[in-house]
Amino acid sequence: MSRTEQAARLLRLTRLDALARRTWSGLLIFNYHRFGRPGAQDDPDLYSATLDDFATHVAELADRFEIVPAGSAEWSEGGPARRVAITVDDGYRDQLGAAEVLAAQGVVGSFFICTGFVDEPHHAWWDEIAWLTADGPVSLPPSEWFPGGLDPVGMTQTAFRRRVNLAYKTRAGEAGEKFLDDLAEVVGRPRLPADAAVDHWMSWDDVRSLREMGMEVGAHSVSHPVLATLPQQRQHDEIADSVERLSKELAEPVDLFSYPVGARTSFDDTTREVLSDMGIRRAFSFYGGVNGRAHEDMLDVQRAGVYADHTTPVVRVMADLPGVLCRS
Repeated sequence: MSRTEQAARLLRLTRLDALARRTWSGLLIFNYHRFGRPGAQDDPDLYSATLDDFATHVAELADRFEIVPAGSAEWSEGGPARRVAITVDDGYRDQLGAAEVLAAQGVVGSFFICTGFVDEPHHAWWDEIAWLTADGPVSLPPSEWFPGGLDPVGMTQTAFRRRVNLAYKTRAGEAGEKFLDDLAEVVGRPRLPADAAVDHWMSWDDVRSLREMGMEVGAHSVSHPVLATLPQQRQHDEIADSVERLSKELAEPVDLFSYPVGARTSFDDTTREVLSDMGIRRAFSFYGGVNGRAHEDMLDVQRAGVYADHTTPVVRVMADLPGVLCRS
């Protein structure tokens, strides 16, 4: 049992969980990604929960808080003062099950779609990195991606994968395909064929079904780059094309956006300017934090991640004490 699970158990046994919930106010947004169990061609870090566990998370949160839509709820005034929202990023097909869970419990979730994966299904760069590094750590020579090379001594396979993933985020920029080609050559493993990813992603009918189930739908770029690493025109294209594509397919305006990767360094003033020009009303980051009642930056609405090792007690105590366990 983890320390967080022990804290959750202690709070419940002492009945201090209700008191803990009164120590914060505002909007806490939980962000999920994939649902189920990872396969050989998947990044395991993207998995947040099984659908059964997710249903339990939602029920537990609904029992303790008002669950509101992240894109349309207000949190600066009115009551109750503590609100929770649920968002889901990327557009994987397994997320349809999560939408069904939310709809069955009368909860409106917010789903952010990478339109390029819907239009032309292919493996996401993080899944390709997981595949290419699956045989374990290997020595990487000095390159534009690893200026000093990468010595894998003492690294686990997971640590190695995450280190390569970080290099992609910080250095690939517009050269993502070259990064993956170079990595495949060095590790001696072929890249995944694009046609093997057809079933991984939602179709446009699936995206429309999210709206039919009452969910909010927002944009998440075209190809999920780290926007701040791109020049202005490419940032504009990634944002504008995704928003316009979604608006066309849904036959309605789209004014919500979540930043790919979502770290503080993943978006910059250029990104904000493009979003404002596109009429984006709220943009969501992903580096933790709670949106307090005084939070006014609608282009940096903060979210906390849920991961596969976050059991229901962990999610419960995160919501009870977000200032401690969900801090940025």
